[in-house]
Amino acid sequence: MMKIWISTFAFLCATWVSAEMPNVVLVMADDIGLGDLSFYQRAAGHKKPTVETPNIDRLISEGMRFTDAHSPASLCAPTRFSMLTGNYSYRNHKPFGVWKPEEKSGIDEGGFTTIARLAKAGGYRTAFFGKWGLGSSWLGYPIDWKKESGGALHFGFEYALELPEGVQNIPFAFYENQTWMKLADDSVIMEIDADQTHYSTSKKHLDRGGIADSNWDPTQAGPILAAKAVEYIASQAKDPFFIYYCSQAVHIPHAPPEEIDGIKIKGTTPGKHGDMIKELDVQVGMLVRALKASGVYSNTLFIFTSDNGGLSWDKEMKAAGHDTSNGLTGSKGSIMEGGHRIPFIAVWPGKIKAGSVSDEPMVSHDMVATVATLAGQRVDRNRIKDSLNLIPLFLGGENRERHLNLMHQSSGGPTWAIRDGDWKLILKASRKIPDFKFKPEKLLEDGVMKPIGLYNLRTDLKEQNNLIKNPEYRQRIETMHRRCIELRRSGVPTIGK
Repeated sequence: MMKIWISTFAFLCATWVSAEMPNVVLVMADDIGLGDLSFYQRAAGHKKPTVETPNIDRLISEGMRFTDAHSPASLCAPTRFSMLTGNYSYRNHKPFGVWKPEEKSGIDEGGFTTIARLAKAGGYRTAFFGKWGLGSSWLGYPIDWKKESGGALHFGFEYALELPEGVQNIPFAFYENQTWMKLADDSVIMEIDADQTHYSTSKKHLDRGGIADSNWDPTQAGPILAAKAVEYIASQAKDPFFIYYCSQAVHIPHAPPEEIDGIKIKGTTPGKHGDMIKELDVQVGMLVRALKASGVYSNTLFIFTSDNGGLSWDKEMKAAGHDTSNGLTGSKGSIMEGGHRIPFIAVWPGKIKAGSVSDEPMVSHDMVATVATLAGQRVDRNRIKDSLNLIPLFLGGENRERHLNLMHQSSGGPTWAIRDGDWKLILKASRKIPDFKFKPEKLLEDGVMKPIGLYNLRTDLKEQNNLIKNPEYRQRIETMHRRCIELRRSGVPTIGK
């Protein structure tokens, strides 16, 4: 009987009726860890959080939070490739990320599709806001800094307000529908210095300036993004829409505004990092309020997540007791859980049970298969190999498919990891391979990637007890090691029954 119910449930989810298509708003923060949100701080026993995030906490109370959610990578560029395509970045020509706006993203060349193209094919209006950060903002040389030739519009979005590399790198400028959006009437494209980018007072890259809008002010990046998204929502109330909102917060250089939406930000928390977290929370609140004002919130699937684990550099926040990883080992960039275990919150009024929790292992790029299903599009496993449709889980059911394994990687080492149920095996290059980012196939040669860590995450989520040398687990280590290599060499999907 249970099999029949699950099959029927899965069929209904796979054939979502287009007339019921909800709006979808996917918010991805930049560098937010679990410990950056006051809900998780309180859950960890902190009576007074270092920074309050009431709007994001409210999403948790009104929707579903996933306890075993992961970013596709522990750094932003490879994650952003995965969020568009539903594939781990090890399938791309640059597995550790495309970091320049004129470099090829690999999406077209690799035969991938995108979440926006799938949504658009199903009848969604599609819009992108914020940090693009995965290459192909320009599709060739020479670069005209006043006009993009690629970016979000090229990959299926109908409207885009883009920061090609966020607030972190050139060009320090907004592009609206591929055209440079002047920040003031007297704006020109020119070189600016690190004082104007705010890197001179940052944690690193202290001399980073570069090509920019002459009136660039990173304190205004967030307010501009949020205001444009609010404006877009108000104009699209009649048609189902898919918004992918990639906030600039909380990546460095930390440049909090004096205020946003009438709420004071700068200097209101123990450190700049905390101020940026507060700004992010206000941005989320503005989007939700706009949806409610337009009368569409009740038919909107609202997702909040992050591109990787949190930042751990702010000394003032640390001194105040802030722990971006909420007790996990590692942070942004790490192969450990703190590098990739992230918040993932889903709200869908009347569909997702308020205050519910899912312990299902998932990856944030599961939104590709999820949006495809909502749009009535087939999830082609030849093109979307690692993305799981989350709708059955949202609705309180069970999935016919699941992640057979979770895959993690970090350029530090380099290191890989594979999840098999509760078990996580970490591998590291056994010798120095200087050009591994450009010739990743060298990592697949026999004997290169060696197991260095084995953890049971059910009993040791903080990864404090490395079992790699325990002979009791030799067979498990060998099996998981072999499976990790096979998956990467064969290119087969990681989703199955």
